[in-house]
Amino acid sequence: MTQTIAIVVSDLMFQSRIDAAARSLGLAPRIADTAVSLADALAARPAVAVIDLHERALDPTAAIIDAKAAGARVLAFGRHTEPATLRAARDAGADLVVPRSQLAEELPELLRSLMALEEVERR
Repeated sequence: MTQTIAIVVSDLMFQSRIDAAARSLGLAPRIADTAVSLADALAARPAVAVIDLHERALDPTAAIIDAKAAGARVLAFGRHTEPATLRAARDAGADLVVPRSQLAEELPELLRSLMALEEVERR
């Protein structure tokens, strides 16, 4: 069974980059841009969730908490100029919290590291 990834990102540029990186790693992307689509994506028990901390359609902190409750590893990203937002994501339980620039530069590596952590936990 193919593992899924929940993508809580409405920025189409980042969404398409995350989608492509996920597919290259064998993950099936599930875009979540509403509370209903997030619930559907999390019901699929994703291995990973990528959450934009500046998402307007959903509460990013609640999305992190819900994703963790569904068993997903969470990669959250936001603006480097807003350290309080990044800290709040860590406090909410995100496994990796990075600035947008790091996500853009290291996306495949970040996803691989989260998947490796998920593999270790399954053993």
